[in-house]
Amino acid sequence: MFTINKKVFKPKSFRRDILGVEKKVPTLGGKYLPYINFDNAASTPALQPVVEEMQDFLQWYSGVHRGTGYKSLLSSQFYDDSHETIANFVGASLDSQCVIMVKNTTEAINKLSYRMSFARGDVVISSMMEHHSNDLPWRNKARVKYIRVDQQGLLDLGDLEKLLQLHYPRVRLVTICGASNVTGHINPIHRIAEMAHAYRAEILVDGAQLLAHHPVNMIKEGDPRHIDYLAFSGHKIYAPFGSGVLIGPRKTFLQGEPEYSG
Repeated sequence: MFTINKKVFKPKSFRRDILGVEKKVPTLGGKYLPYINFDNAASTPALQPVVEEMQDFLQWYSGVHRGTGYKSLLSSQFYDDSHETIANFVGASLDSQCVIMVKNTTEAINKLSYRMSFARGDVVISSMMEHHSNDLPWRNKARVKYIRVDQQGLLDLGDLEKLLQLHYPRVRLVTICGASNVTGHINPIHRIAEMAHAYRAEILVDGAQLLAHHPVNMIKEGDPRHIDYLAFSGHKIYAPFGSGVLIGPRKTFLQGEPEYSG
C-alpha cells in the first residue's frame, strides 16, 4: 500500500515553504532585491511540500480508470479518494452531490452553464463585482441581471431582493463570488442562499478567492442556507496548478449531453 507524506503547515514555517519567496529580481535602480508578490489573488505560488508530494507520486502514476496494472489501480484510487477529500473540505455530501474535477474555476462555471438546461425567458442574477468568468458564461444562456454595489463596494442585498421579486419565478440561479478579487470583500453567501431559495432559485458561489482565506461549508440540502453549487481553482489556494473543482447536486449532471465528447 502506497501512502504520501502528510505535513502540517505551521504559521512560522509557512513562509519558508513558499517556492521562490527569497528570489531576487532586478529593479529600476539596477539592484537585485527580494521579490514581493502582491498578486496572490491571480495565482498563489507553489509550496515546497505540494511540489514534493507531486514529484513523489509521479513515479507511481499511470492511466486513471484505464488499466488493471498496479500503478493504474493506484492512480485510480488516489483520484477517487481526492473527491472525498475535496467534499469533506467544503462540507459536501457525496450521497447527493458530485465533485467534478476540471482545469479551473472558469471551466467549472462554463460547465455548469451548459448543464442548467435554461428555457427561453429564464433569468440568472449575477452582480457588478463578479470576475468575467462568472459573468460571460451566462450571457448567451439566459437573461442576466446584475445586483448593484454601494459606494463602499459592498453588495446591495436590498437590490438582490428587488430583482428576485421582479423576475420571480423565472430566476433559475443567483451566481455570486464568495470574495471579490478586487476589494477582498467577503459576501454573506449563506444569507444570499436563503434569499435565493425563498424565491425557488439556486445559488452558485464562485469560491476562487474565498477558499484560501476563509472556511466554506456548503451545508446539508434542506437547510435554506445550503450552497447548491461551488466552484474554485487549485492554483489560487496553494494546490497544484491546472486543477479546479465544480460541486453540485448529482441530479443536475445526469441529464443532457456532455459539452465534450470523446
